[in-house]
Amino acid sequence: MAHHSEPGERMLLELRARDSWNQRDYAGARALADEAATAALKLDDIDAWWNMTFLKSECLRKLGLMRESAEVSQVLNDHPLTVQSSALTTRVATNLSFALQGCGDLAEAVIAARHAAAAAEADPEQQESLIKAQYALIAALADSDQLDEAWVQCLALAALLQGNPSSQSAGMSYWAIGNVAFLLNQPEEGTKYHRLAAENLSPTNDLELWAKFNRASAEIRLAAGVVQPETLECIDRAELAISIVGGSERDKLELALTRAHWLVLTGQYEAAAERLRFVISKDKLLATHTAAEAHLLLGRALKAKKAEPEAAQNLKKSEKLFSKAGAPSRAGSARELIDDIEPTAT
Repeated sequence: MAHHSEPGERMLLELRARDSWNQRDYAGARALADEAATAALKLDDIDAWWNMTFLKSECLRKLGLMRESAEVSQVLNDHPLTVQSSALTTRVATNLSFALQGCGDLAEAVIAARHAAAAAEADPEQQESLIKAQYALIAALADSDQLDEAWVQCLALAALLQGNPSSQSAGMSYWAIGNVAFLLNQPEEGTKYHRLAAENLSPTNDLELWAKFNRASAEIRLAAGVVQPETLECIDRAELAISIVGGSERDKLELALTRAHWLVLTGQYEAAAERLRFVISKDKLLATHTAAEAHLLLGRALKAKKAEPEAAQNLKKSEKLFSKAGAPSRAGSARELIDDIEPTAT
């Protein structure tokens, strides 16, 4: 299509791609960004190619295509234009870290986030980017059971928040800090930071992010055994928000997993097992450690229902997946439950 080699055509494609992104039409934005990147390459406009390729990687991540997003981010990460710019390095390495977390490649996600934070620290103009990189690092460390270091990074992030970042950056940061507090068995601290996050994240600004926050807030409270009305309210809010914005297939599965977790903790094992079997049937869409969590919860529900052989089978699968993802302490939790069912096992 020769007419796409014209600069005006390329700019129009870029504007349309960004418009689709703003409308949350991520599939449309991805296709247009791809087209615009190809057109930019023909014009030898490397800056435009970089911007559109980065947008494509963000769209892939929003669509739940984490492996593809990581691959595109890796290409950008190694590109000379990125290597010579701390600002571009921070943006790409942060996106790469989130995509790798989504794949369940937790050790690699930590490395990418460290790279992003180091690049951002080199440039005092990059406070917003540094906050995002720090947030990615905390999430990756927490997911891979490195909680003490995650808390050290949380304190560094809390100090950064004194510089009046945008409310969305502050909201996401308080969310990450609260997560780690819950995982460290500090539910009061966790609740405090999640309330601060809720004050800074607004459903009117970004309903999709609001849905994700409420789901994650519920999930982390459940992981800490906090089964209070506030936890159920988070799940209800997330389900309502997702029903409005649509959300990806992966978002809906993660939310079903959170609802099932609530059902397990409140003794509704039959309803929980039904949801968990559905989630596991689609586990190709989930991160490795998320699929492991689904098998762990199903194992717990079946153990409570005295269906021990099937419970043990799911717990073994959970242990294997947690180990593969690089989450040894959660693999250990699965092993303890297996040993409880099969005491002779070593």
